[in-house]
Amino acid sequence: MLLFISVGLVIIAMTLWNWHYDIRPRLVNEAESNARVLAASHARAIESQFQNIGGKADISVIHNSINEMLLINDPSTGESLYRGIALEVDYDVFPADYDMVNIDVGVTECNVCITSENPIYIHRTGELAAILKVYANPIFYQRLVNDIVDDLAIMLGGVIIVLVLAWLTSNRLLYNLREREKSLVIEVAERKSVEDRLHQIATYDQLTNLPNRYLLQADFSRKLEETARNKKMLATLFFDIDHFKEINDMHGHEAGDALLKEAAGRVSDVTRNYDLLARFGGDEFVMVMSNVDNRSDVIYVAEKIISSFNKPFSLPDADVQVTASIGISVFPEDGSDPSELLKNADLAMYRAKADGRNDYQFFNAEMNLELQYSQWVETNLREALNNNDLELHFQPQVNLDNGKVESCEALIRWPQGSNDNVSPTDFIRIAERTGLINEISHWVLQEACRHINDWTDKGFETVRVDINLSGKDFVDKGVLYSFLQTLRRQNLQPYQIGVEITENILLESTEQVIKALTLLHNAGVHISIDDFGTGFSSLAYLKQLPLSGIKIDQSFVHEAPSNKDDLIIIQAITLVGHGFGLDVVAEGVETEWHESLCKGVGCNTMQGNYVSV
Repeated sequence: MLLFISVGLVIIAMTLWNWHYDIRPRLVNEAESNARVLAASHARAIESQFQNIGGKADISVIHNSINEMLLINDPSTGESLYRGIALEVDYDVFPADYDMVNIDVGVTECNVCITSENPIYIHRTGELAAILKVYANPIFYQRLVNDIVDDLAIMLGGVIIVLVLAWLTSNRLLYNLREREKSLVIEVAERKSVEDRLHQIATYDQLTNLPNRYLLQADFSRKLEETARNKKMLATLFFDIDHFKEINDMHGHEAGDALLKEAAGRVSDVTRNYDLLARFGGDEFVMVMSNVDNRSDVIYVAEKIISSFNKPFSLPDADVQVTASIGISVFPEDGSDPSELLKNADLAMYRAKADGRNDYQFFNAEMNLELQYSQWVETNLREALNNNDLELHFQPQVNLDNGKVESCEALIRWPQGSNDNVSPTDFIRIAERTGLINEISHWVLQEACRHINDWTDKGFETVRVDINLSGKDFVDKGVLYSFLQTLRRQNLQPYQIGVEITENILLESTEQVIKALTLLHNAGVHISIDDFGTGFSSLAYLKQLPLSGIKIDQSFVHEAPSNKDDLIIIQAITLVGHGFGLDVVAEGVETEWHESLCKGVGCNTMQGNYVSV
């Protein structure tokens, strides 16, 4: 503001200086020039009269013209343009003596007048006849000066008003700017806080405060480049909590979240400062160890992670004991980019789970071959399913009392030609991992219904066909909830199709699983537990679930004739099954000895190659 006022004052000073030293002198010169030009024009008019002077009358005309000059007024102001006029005639140039005298009209002694001397010549001789002196009124100068002074006063007044208004406006503006500055400081601080919060949300897991998958990808690439420059190893540890889903289902999601937070804290405590620990998703975590010199460093950290789970976890309503399984891939031998290293570490983790959990496993070439095989199976299995290249084989289940076939189990097969089949164990496992199992289960149900109708049309006595359902079918719910509708569309009764489930599904016996099984059981569907005794057997499940029967795993039946322990297990399972009012089926019966043994312990039904047609 002070700068603006200073500039205004400088403008005023420069204007006054220019007026005094530049504008006013130029105005004076312009006024004098205008007066002389006007006087000269009148002198030319009188000069034209001198050309025809012939007597006194002619001289009187000139005198009259001179007198009339005093009567000429400024049309804008009415003031006389001339104050005095003098004519000095040289009578020597005239041919006759007219006894003329010099003429003085008006004020000829004027200090402020603009004086001009205008010579008058005789054109025919070129002689100087007279000098006309004109004393002009300085009205030109005064009018211009007055106009300029008025304009200058208005201009300077306007400048002063502008300065005052500018001062008032600037004060108001400065006040508003200060207030806006304060609000901007608050706004910027709030925006920075929001940006920091958004960055936190975008790059960190909100439950565990660990980096999330997005930040993992960004930092993973940077650590990989750094390790490659240093020509060292980088280890990727992919691990999750064993049986986390069961804990989550049993104790609730809040307990599951508490478990994840405490697990993240324990693993963070054993993580080196320069290593990256991130939550990959669900109960999966990833640790990236960069600039590693040898594998022993990785083994040491992996063992510390596993040991950190030894102590029970305190959840809101219970203390639980869980373990962790770790898969490890190493750069550069196991991959050259983050996605490949993560994929291989994930594969190694599943191998650790398959080997019993609560352990770590390094990725190796065998796993890579297994991965390639899995990818081949997945691709071709999907094609086989679309082309209807799968087949159902049926193994009868014979009543041990009367030898009558009461039911049969539908066994899925995938023929490859040349009497070579892909193992059902392999492609079912891969189908469960890739999500194809739901489509396969639906196909098996449709195909079993088709065979039953075909047998009926051909006049054969039909029996119940039992199909195997996966735990994924309970999660998806598509097969289970369309089960009865499919039977109705195929004109079959619920008792004509049975369902076999594994003991692993029992661990997932949530409310929705129990509800679905109860719905099928109440409709008349025969439900049995397959491979009983090999999984996490629990009498509580037999009490809780709506079951119709249990099937003794063939591994016990095979060795029972020569192994007392297996025989005791068969007797115990049979006793328990009958105690709950369930039918007991012995699988893997291959000899007459097996048949006699199963009948002797009280099994209701047998199944195996011995009774297969």
